[in-house]
Amino acid sequence: MRSILGRISAVISIAGAVIACTGCSERLATPFPAASGEEAPPQRGGTLHLASIGDIRTLDPVNSDELSARMVRLIFAGLVDTDAASNVVPDLATHWATSSDGLVYTFFLRENVRFHDGEELTAHDVKRSVERALHPSAPNPFSSFYDNVVGYEEFTTKGAEHLTGVEVVGRYAVAFHLSKPDATFLPLMTLTSMRPTCKSAGDRYSDTWSPCGAGPFKLLAGGWDHGRSLTLMRHDGYFRPDVHVDAINLLLSVNQNTQRLKFERGELDVVRDLVTADSSRFWTDPRWRGFTFREPSVTIQGEAMNTEMPPFDNVEVRRAVACAVNRDHYRALKASDLTVHTHAVPRAVPGFNPEVPGQKYDLAEALEHMRKAGYPYDPETGRGGYEPHVEYLAYRPGLPEYTAQVLKQDLAKIGIRIDIKIVNFGSYLSLSHRRKSVPFSMQGWTQDYPDALDFYESLFTAKQINDEDASNSAFYKNPAFDEIVERAHHELDPVQRQKLLDRAEAIVRDDAPWAFTYEHNFTLVRQPYVRNYRVHPAWGFDAREVWIDRAKNVMALGFLSGPPLRGKIRKEMGR
Repeated sequence: MRSILGRISAVISIAGAVIACTGCSERLATPFPAASGEEAPPQRGGTLHLASIGDIRTLDPVNSDELSARMVRLIFAGLVDTDAASNVVPDLATHWATSSDGLVYTFFLRENVRFHDGEELTAHDVKRSVERALHPSAPNPFSSFYDNVVGYEEFTTKGAEHLTGVEVVGRYAVAFHLSKPDATFLPLMTLTSMRPTCKSAGDRYSDTWSPCGAGPFKLLAGGWDHGRSLTLMRHDGYFRPDVHVDAINLLLSVNQNTQRLKFERGELDVVRDLVTADSSRFWTDPRWRGFTFREPSVTIQGEAMNTEMPPFDNVEVRRAVACAVNRDHYRALKASDLTVHTHAVPRAVPGFNPEVPGQKYDLAEALEHMRKAGYPYDPETGRGGYEPHVEYLAYRPGLPEYTAQVLKQDLAKIGIRIDIKIVNFGSYLSLSHRRKSVPFSMQGWTQDYPDALDFYESLFTAKQINDEDASNSAFYKNPAFDEIVERAHHELDPVQRQKLLDRAEAIVRDDAPWAFTYEHNFTLVRQPYVRNYRVHPAWGFDAREVWIDRAKNVMALGFLSGPPLRGKIRKEMGR
């Protein structure tokens, strides 16, 4: 359920943004300058100041959510990681070897890697950490992803002391034995729950230890003021030499307007949580050109139709909805950050194929699907269609309470009448993922691991249907689809595997358990003095290479007063 909960920060950050226009005419402050030219080499020192509207629930890699995972990745390094293109790359492991039958993956560790407590990382630490993460005592929402590891069932349900499928084969080599070939195994190893922990974490999960890993930053005593701030210090024993900033400070539970004001005053170096009006201003202000950009989206949104409840137990009704939704109307609500997307997999996720057509807006075709469903509708007279009103669940605060109004207007044009029910977010989660409870609701999914199967399997396979907390919130069943997904799991040939993924995409497009609507791309703005700032689909941005190049005495010189002071600053700096 991490992906369901993990998108809380994404949806809350756009709450009310569609109508928020307070101060729309106010001019943005001038960017703070960098002290050096573009070709200047990186320098060590300084603190990177960030903020979030959310709070950090945990820093244990076993059960982190979307916001905390960004900090967990800084504290804990993995055997493998993903690069900016979502490729799996070595990290704590220098390389890995795969057996010819695809059943054994052996990772070869870097030597002399140091945890934050100074202890050396060995293969025994990897095995201990994996067993800690997969033991049934751990609140790990990803545990079942690893049920293909030999001995998983005995370890998780039958009381076995150790996980036999994880084997220490040398001080710096550890092997994972699988019961079947699995094309998702390497992407799954990038998850935070598989990242090695210091011995102080113990052999079994406990929430009383101080987070300690082998990542580029470490948490010192007193560095986490719960609900207010988190400060991480550079780990000078980190195995990569290119970490430049001394510290990262993250302010927590800071509202969007306060974040923007702090950013303009130079108290924050990067801002991510912006209302629509502010986002648009940054994009259109030429002074901020080159410092405003979009985070790659690994999230999809859509309108989920409960296939176990009428009228959505009729595939033609679902197809009608998929054709009737005008996604451009959704995009207009937050044009700077929403991108129309009509596929089940985000563009940035490996396995997405733009050559496979997605769903499309076609009102005439939608009316034809309604006719085939047995509910013909005459737009001229307003007669016909599906007569009973359909309950649609949305929540406040969040964009869905506004997109729901758009959806209601679109579906009225084909004779489907919806009644919008607004609840709080907790109730929405509980109700919309409970069997035969809600016929219609907005849903979204954020990438857990970089592979298309994370979306197809989690959202649309029958095994993800439960009476409570079902990630398949459409309660969609298609044995042919399930078989294709299972085959894609075990198909190691990339060409043949992509063909299976394309077939899966075509099935959910046509069966329409969701009407896919958009991707949300966060707008990020950095000050010019934040150098080597690169967006990353999993990390958000790669803080390992950022360096601070801030001009001195800018605040004292009143730089916020406007452009005329720029010359004075240059003179003061000897430029």
